[in-house]
Amino acid sequence: MGTHSSDSSADHRARRGPIHRTGERIWPAVSIAVTILAVAAPVALAGLRTINRADAVTVANAISIRHSDVPTLKQQGNPTTATNDTSGAALTACAGGVPASKAFANTESPAFVTANDSLSISSETEILPSVALVATDFAAFERPLALTCLHSLLSKELGGEFPKTDKVKTTVARFPSVISGVGKSFGLRFAIVVTVKQGGKTVSVAVYDDVVGFAYGQAEVTLNVQTTLTPPSATLERSLGAALLKRAQTALG
Repeated sequence: MGTHSSDSSADHRARRGPIHRTGERIWPAVSIAVTILAVAAPVALAGLRTINRADAVTVANAISIRHSDVPTLKQQGNPTTATNDTSGAALTACAGGVPASKAFANTESPAFVTANDSLSISSETEILPSVALVATDFAAFERPLALTCLHSLLSKELGGEFPKTDKVKTTVARFPSVISGVGKSFGLRFAIVVTVKQGGKTVSVAVYDDVVGFAYGQAEVTLNVQTTLTPPSATLERSLGAALLKRAQTALG
């Protein structure tokens, strides 16, 4: 994570410290909570190629966000942990989605971050055996139960990350999708506000995680944009979403 400044003022430490400390605690928990969100609207388009298991990983990787999309950011690893997998499976079961074990491929891009970790961008692409399974996933995601499951898991994961003296408020809400030109798509925002005490002062830090996505044939694609202090840029999400959709069209066309 970002290094602390040598500035010795209490105000500076109160301003920077909680942001970095909060980011270190929240990013893993939010990552777990959005594991299920490789779901989107089914698009049954004539002429799309059928993806088999042997080709699925190659197709999925061809769609992902890459460094050339965000050249000013630094690239770092974005591994999926056993905890991610376990929590994701529980979340899928809760919401009634399609288990990850049914997928031909499920790949994640590297993470692309700013120097101070105030912005992190990544994508995930899942290839399912059929458009019908994509439709099942999306139907589960559209039900109100999905948000209940997401909020419950997020609150549970965050509850063990912070001292009892810290106050954590979480919200999960849908927002109009920024991706156009592909059937239905979705937008989901996780907002976490953490109030901490540091240096005798009380500081509130807001952390946001936007998940936007779409489906194209057998591919379910999600873009994940995480920020501190202010919500992610809709312009940035729209641009990156368009790049992902174009790659999906090329890979499956």
